[in-house]
Amino acid sequence: MAGTRPIRLTPKSLAVLCFLAERPGRLVTKDELFAAVWPQTAVSDAALVTCIQEIRKALRDAARRPRYIETLHRRGYRFIGTPAASPAVTPEADVAILVGREGELAQLHDALARARAGQRQIVVVTGEPGIGKTSLVRAFVAQAAARGDVHVAWGQSAEHYGASEPYLPVLDALVRAGRGPSGDRLVRALDQHAPTWLVQMPALVGPARLRELRRRTAGVTRDRMLRELTDALEAASEHAPIVLWLEDLHWADVSTIDWLGSFARRPERARLVLIVTYRPAEVLGRAHPLRSLQDDLLRHGQCREIALPPLSRSAVTRYLSMRFAPSVEAMEHLSRLADEVHQRTEGSPLFMVSVVDDLVARGVLTHVDGRWAVRATGAAIELGIPKDLQRLIERQLDRLDRSEQRLLEVASVVGAEFSAAAVAAGAGFPEGDVETLCHEIARRQQIIYAAGAEEWPDGTVAGRFGFQHALYREALYARLPAGRRVDLHRRVGDRLAHAYGDRADEIAGELAMHFERGRDVERAIRYLHTAGTVAGHRGAAHEAEAYLARALGLIASLPPSLSSAEVEADVRLALCTPLIALHGYGSSAVEACASRAKALCDDLGDPRRRFAANRVVWNASLMRQPVPQTLEHARELMSLARTINDPPRLALAHRALGTSLKLAGELPQAADLLARGVLLADGVPDDDFVPYGEHPGTICRTFAGWTKALMGCVDEAARLAEDAIDHARQRRNPHNLAFALVSSGLAYVFLRAAPRAHEIGIEAIALAREYRLPQWLSLGQEISGWAMFLLGDRAEGIRLQEEGLRDLLATGARTHTSRMFANLAESYLSMGQTDAARRHLSAAHAHRQHHGEHYYAAELLRLQARLLALEGAAPDEVEQCLGDALEVARAQQAGLLERRAATDLAQFRSERGRHGGES
Repeated sequence: MAGTRPIRLTPKSLAVLCFLAERPGRLVTKDELFAAVWPQTAVSDAALVTCIQEIRKALRDAARRPRYIETLHRRGYRFIGTPAASPAVTPEADVAILVGREGELAQLHDALARARAGQRQIVVVTGEPGIGKTSLVRAFVAQAAARGDVHVAWGQSAEHYGASEPYLPVLDALVRAGRGPSGDRLVRALDQHAPTWLVQMPALVGPARLRELRRRTAGVTRDRMLRELTDALEAASEHAPIVLWLEDLHWADVSTIDWLGSFARRPERARLVLIVTYRPAEVLGRAHPLRSLQDDLLRHGQCREIALPPLSRSAVTRYLSMRFAPSVEAMEHLSRLADEVHQRTEGSPLFMVSVVDDLVARGVLTHVDGRWAVRATGAAIELGIPKDLQRLIERQLDRLDRSEQRLLEVASVVGAEFSAAAVAAGAGFPEGDVETLCHEIARRQQIIYAAGAEEWPDGTVAGRFGFQHALYREALYARLPAGRRVDLHRRVGDRLAHAYGDRADEIAGELAMHFERGRDVERAIRYLHTAGTVAGHRGAAHEAEAYLARALGLIASLPPSLSSAEVEADVRLALCTPLIALHGYGSSAVEACASRAKALCDDLGDPRRRFAANRVVWNASLMRQPVPQTLEHARELMSLARTINDPPRLALAHRALGTSLKLAGELPQAADLLARGVLLADGVPDDDFVPYGEHPGTICRTFAGWTKALMGCVDEAARLAEDAIDHARQRRNPHNLAFALVSSGLAYVFLRAAPRAHEIGIEAIALAREYRLPQWLSLGQEISGWAMFLLGDRAEGIRLQEEGLRDLLATGARTHTSRMFANLAESYLSMGQTDAARRHLSAAHAHRQHHGEHYYAAELLRLQARLLALEGAAPDEVEQCLGDALEVARAQQAGLLERRAATDLAQFRSERGRHGGES
């Protein structure tokens, strides 16, 4: 029966199912099944396949995401019985939970009940090692999952060395759940609401879908990552409540903690219980951000804490009674034993269970005539119990035979969870033997547990296991001599790197750790570089900076050579991206890193590296440095692109030089370069631009429209502006779209098309707020404010323009500010507020002189003439200022500004003539 549903199987299929179910977690070969089910009968593979298909149909199982029977290609089958997304729950854990933890278990069920009603729940389970955090949550998860209407996702942080992989426990949980029985629904929710997360999980999507996701998510930000996952989980929880369990968060990365805070503070409905576990001592001792987050959430009633106390003496007694069901005669001995165990273990559940296991192993507790009995006095018991858990663990390990000890020592090098295939590589044993031995140890419920199976990209399929507690792994790792550790880390790293091949970026942080500890410095640097790049793609700038800074530290230990200079140049180029995200374009850290990268690349002479370095330097200088300096970098970039003659680089170079020339006021040349940049970019697949984080096709269109507007080509400017917005929308990248909206909106500002500028400004503001894009938010506010002023809401228009200018300056950007000052001055002139207008115009002139931003020079002079006229300056001075504006506009071929200056000059001369000429 499955619930109330009868399951009908043919006798042979039933025999196959029984044979597999009697060997849970173990690989059963086809030969074994043929021998057991069809003894002394020659049958083909088709007979067995037919039975497996019948079983799967009856159990509603799926070969791709099995819940019951897992296929190991060309090897056989394994009965797994429970979804791979859930952690194993051992019998000991269940029993321990049922004593002394009833109140805490009730709190978790209360949280689930509240979540069912739509109230998101965050539960923090804390306690020292061995206190039973994992056992408590395992028991709750098992009970919740037994109802069948709750989806469970479990992820675990890993102890890291230096940098930590961003969002590791969350991604771990999502991948497990995505492979589970309701995985399709989760993947659909991620695809719809969180593409920036789904692109980080290539195991859940095909290659073509992955390429499309990369296009959609290029240039991801931290805030977008935080928002999207919460959206996806909220949507997925509408179908069924979700329990998301993140374990060992004392090892968690900063990005995971950021997401926890973002999720917990959202007020929207969510049928989700988020459970996190951690060790308080490690969090307090390292000033971990989790502690401050928890304090803040508790203060605002947004989470609950379950701090696990030691077990009481009565709980220890109940545990012994439930485990051994002693006779009435043995109860007195059992009571004394409970006193000894409680006193020695101080109520630590892990220590308690380990002590009792040790007593069984030594015959103090023994099975006689079908019943358990105590065969020692209290004093003998006391003398036989080690004084601390570490010694007891050592004694447990010593009881394993030497081959089992060697295997688990290697496993401790691999990680808290490990694949039998990775252990086999380190131990030098056949993979099948390692897997069988691990299953045997797990079956005895010693040290490790079975955690399903794992398939690597090279097709390797092997059992996955985990240590029952971190203390077991720590004890085993400590046993290894230093030289042996180095050798094992290198062996394991070699095997994983080979298995993952061109998908090694998925485990780059893990590989970096193995090769660094394996003293293979060159490969450690390579994978730290990759891990930093991956972290950057996740918008995790802190982790990216940490990985890349660690790589730079290792580079210092390499012998000076051409290759080390190349490596340092590549790492520094990659490091510029998170530094910009953390500190802004104008920071000294970015300038120093970019300058050092450029110097290295110039010395190396490789045009491609020189192009990459110059592009970073140009980009960093664009928003902060004077235009002549930016223009110099752009011309060098174009020279390098022409040397390489590579279409993507040529498109990027046209974007850079066209942008710089536009700022310098060289409008026709800029327009020509930007138009050619559009043609070049349109001839290149979008995927080729993903590594650059921008699409020059969008940017060239926006700036071409802007430039054409200044040149007075009204219809062409409007067409290019709308084309740029459409181009960005099709690529579904918020950065590109924000860029297109703002730049195209400015084209409409130049054209005085206030209604369309206002529409674009409002959309840009909404998009920038949604994705936390401060630069585009400030420019969107300015555009919207300018339009509102012209449309009649003068007070709000002025406020938004001032706020946009202030916020842009706060980002460290200086480019475009002469125009922003000028537009504000024009608004104040329209209101007759000459003091405010003079202040803003003075700032605009100063910025133009210092920064070399000349594209709006004619407009500054025209507005200066208006101010002079309002202040009663001499008519010759006003006319000279307007004449200068006209001359500058003509020199720049800025037809739009030329017409404005000419109109104002003609009007001024007309009015001057009516008033009798010169005064």
